[in-house]
Amino acid sequence: MTTLEINGKRVDVDVPADTPLLWTLRDELGLTGTKFGCGMALCGACTVHLDGAPIRSCVTPISAAIGKRSRRSRRSAPRRSVSGSWRRGAT
Repeated sequence: MTTLEINGKRVDVDVPADTPLLWTLRDELGLTGTKFGCGMALCGACTVHLDGAPIRSCVTPISAAIGKRSRRSRRSAPRRSVSGSWRRGAT
């Protein structure tokens, strides 16, 4: 069991130490605001902050986040369909 601090809250996760931080955030904790892009740390879609420094979570193992404060770059937005927004005139 690994304890992380994410957005000011301590959370426990049970994943292998080499699991990318991105998949821990998305799959284990349901924090889907951080996105998968290229998977090679080139595009920046998976950027989060560890102790204030931006890192690419798709290539950063969960073991690198132990003892550091993690902050997601973006908050999860409610899921909305583009077509539904279009029909409502929200675009």
